[in-house]
This record gives sequence, structure tokens and C-alpha cells, in this order.
Amino acid sequence: MLSTELYSVVVWRSALIDGLILTRVMLVFVSVLLLVRALQIFREAISLPPGPWGLPVLGSLPFLKGDLHLHYRDLTRKYGSVISTRLGSQLIVVLSDYKMIRDLFRKEEFTGRPTTEFSSILGDYGVINVAGKLWKDQRRFLHDGLRHFGMSYVGTRKQQMEKRIMNEVEEFLNVLRQKGDDAVDLNPVFAVSISNVICDVLMSVRFSHTDAKFIRFMNLIDEGFKLFGSLEAALFIPFLRHLPGYAATLQKFAKNREEMAKFLQETIDEHKKTFNSEHLRDLLDTYLYEIQKANAEGNGHDLFGGRDHDRQMQQIMGDLFSAGMETIKSTLRWAVLFMLYHPDRAKAVQEELDQVVGRTRLPKLEDIAYLPTTESTILEVLRISSIVPMGTTHAPIR
Repeated sequence: MLSTELYSVVVWRSALIDGLILTRVMLVFVSVLLLVRALQIFREAISLPPGPWGLPVLGSLPFLKGDLHLHYRDLTRKYGSVISTRLGSQLIVVLSDYKMIRDLFRKEEFTGRPTTEFSSILGDYGVINVAGKLWKDQRRFLHDGLRHFGMSYVGTRKQQMEKRIMNEVEEFLNVLRQKGDDAVDLNPVFAVSISNVICDVLMSVRFSHTDAKFIRFMNLIDEGFKLFGSLEAALFIPFLRHLPGYAATLQKFAKNREEMAKFLQETIDEHKKTFNSEHLRDLLDTYLYEIQKANAEGNGHDLFGGRDHDRQMQQIMGDLFSAGMETIKSTLRWAVLFMLYHPDRAKAVQEELDQVVGRTRLPKLEDIAYLPTTESTILEVLRISSIVPMGTTHAPIR
């Protein structure tokens, strides 16, 4: 019996010693890892622009306060026009010097975007979500194409664009008149009016304010922005991706993208039926012409960097709708809100318009030289609303 107890004590002490040794080894191992990581952070810190120190794992996230652009404005006053910090696991560099931003973003190596689950769903297509040579080529192609079809400040193309806009303004006013004294949600009305201008440039079509399929398409764009915003924090704190609902939101985003792609592909297919290389009607025709030309020369498989042609056109159209419609719509909604909040300014603008333009016609772009109150009010709306104060996030591609 004594021998058994003695054996048990020996075994217990042996296990205890082994456990202590293992614990010490683990502590040494963890300490070495922490030391190595601390040295990496220190070496990284002295090679980066100045900026605030953050907490482990969370970085500077706990210290973000108020509007993000104002927070970074305050930091630049302390650290200079270029600062670095960490948001969670992500190292970021914030630029607040206009000339530097312009010079850097002209360089191909800064055309990348952060890699996220959302960008993986969208794929390496379009112009917003691509980088390098494809981004450069598409940007130039779109710039030339959009100018050719009316987005110009001078000449007949300017008049062509103004005519498009005025047609939609007339239709917008008709919709409001039909509502009478009823309350109106301006969000969908603005969305259709703005999108129809984009549609005319892109594919020479317009949709009615009651077209269910088109309204659904615009709702999908709205929903996409909300879905992206709801999960943006996971870009900085990766473990949030394991929370309930994250996977379901990604699936919803992917499903919405497929639905948008189907709508856009139907438009592309209809355009192909009436395409005439001798008469290019719109931006979509210019893409079809480039594809036809590349195929005839035997280079079709290299066009768009070897990407699927239809998928590239889908994403280009989606990018232009998303960027164009949402920004203009948000600005107009802010303008209405400010006019309601400042009725004296609204009255001053209306009186000037009545005096200079009258009520028998709509204002034209050429009238702006004689409308200082109206112009200054528009500029003030743009200044105060500042709907994209931070710009878009870029990432180096090498």
C-alpha cells in the first residue's frame, strides 16, 4: 500500500515538474514572439510617417471620434500632412496634401484597392476594383468616351449633355406635379432622373419612374452600399468575420450582384442586336466596337487583360451607375434639406431665378453668370455636405 502511494506521489511530482517545464517553455516562446513582433513594429514605426500609437490588436480604432475626416484633420495638425496609424490589423497612411494626393494617384503603383470579401465577389473587373494597366487603359477609354458623348465643358457636346439633363428635369417636375399636395419621397425620384441621364450616355435608353425592373436595379445599388458599410469593420478586425450574420450578408451581396449582372446583361444583349459599327450611339457601342475590332485582329482574347468581355462591360456599367447616381443623388438631397432648413436662402434663390430667368422657361447653364446668389448657394451646399470627404481607399500594387 505504501509503495503504491509512494509511486503515485512520484508520478504526480513528475507530472507537475513536466507541466512547469512546459509552462516555462511556452512563456519563453511567447515572450520571444512578442519581442520579435515588438521589434518589427518598432522598425516599421521608424520607417513610416509619424502618427499616433495605438493599442495591440485594435490599433487606433478605440480613439476614433466624431467625423472621420475631422479626426484625421486634427491629427495632421499635430503630425503633418502625411501620417501613419493602424486601424485594427491594417496599417494605413493618410494623405492630406492635395498636390501629393494628385501626384501619387497618377502613378500606376498606387491604383490598387484593399482586398476584401466584397472585392472578391465583384472580381477583378470594371474600373473601380481593378489596378495597374487595366485600370489605366479603362480610365483613359472611359474619359475619352464620356467626353465624346457629351460630358464636356464646351461646344456642341456640352449642349448635348445639357439637353439630356433638361429633359429629365422636365420629367422630374411632371412627377412632382402628379403628386399634388401629397408627401413625396425624393430619393427614388432623384434616383430615376439621375440614372436616366447616365443611361442615355451609356446605352441610349431611358426608363419611366414606374419601371419596376429599373427601380429594383437602383434599390440593389442602394442595398450594396449599405451591405458594404455594415461589414466594413471586419476589414480592420478580422475576427469579426466569424460573428453570426457575416456569411449571410456576404451571400446577400453576391446574390444582389448576380441580379444586377442579369439586368445589365439583358441590356448588353439587346444592344448587340442593333449594333452598327458605322454609327456608334453611346458608350456601350464603343465597347462593342473595341471587342469587334480586337476579334477581327485576332487579339480578342487579350482584350481587357484576358477577362470575359461581357462581364467587364457589366461591371463598367455598374461602376458608373454606382459612382454617378449615388453621389449626385446624395448632393441633391442635402440641397433640399438645406433649403428647408434655411427658407430665407431658398427665397433669395427663387427671387433671383424669377428675376433673371422668369417662369416661362427652365434655367440654362449659360444663365449661371447672371445668378450669383444661386451659384454661391450651390457651392455652399457642395462645401457643407461634402459627401465624400475622405475619398476612396487605395492600396499599393507593389
